[in-house]
Amino acid sequence: MTQVIPLDMLRCGEQGCICDLDGRDDFIHRLEEMGLREGVTIEMLRPGTPCILGVNHHRLSFRPEESTTILVEVSR
Repeated sequence: MTQVIPLDMLRCGEQGCICDLDGRDDFIHRLEEMGLREGVTIEMLRPGTPCILGVNHHRLSFRPEESTTILVEVSR
């Protein structure tokens, strides 16, 4: 069973696949340059603001804009 949730709802150690990015075009473009794009599997290493994500064997400190939504598909 899969569930789609906002990125900030991922718990420490949970993994998910990014299924949607919504926000200002320039901010979304920058996220995609950093590796956060649809189809990429991420892991929540430390929730909060900023959170720390595991992306393609790298750690990324991330603080989203309030107008940006990142949806993640999580297998539970």
